Amino acid sequence: AICYPLHYFTKVKPRRVQVCVCLCWMFAALFNSLQMKDNLRHPGRYNSCIGECVFEMNYIAYLIDLIVSVLFPITVIVILYTRIFGVAVYQARAMRSHIAVVTMKVTVKKSEM
Repeated sequence: AICYPLHYFTKVKPRRVQVCVCLCWMFAALFNSLQMKDNLRHPGRYNSCIGECVFEMNYIAYLIDLIVSVLFPITVIVILYTRIFGVAVYQARAMRSHIAVVTMKVTVKKSEM
């Protein structure tokens, strides 16, 4: 929407957004159910007293969970925000140069700038 505002509504449709959101939630549900598979097969296996809830995961699952749940989304967000910031700076510079050219020809009110 920032980089190509005129093409945004031709590429991003409500149905496509719904499909992407559903796929993200289904992936999260599948990933977490696979992590809890052993606990679901043998409930209470790791509990040492009544009322205790223990969730056992191995280190590889912790690492995959860290990458998929934290590092990958943060990386994507930082890249997208950096790209948006770059486009915003470019557009601001273009507007300043355009305003500088216009102010030489015609006086511009402060509110217009």
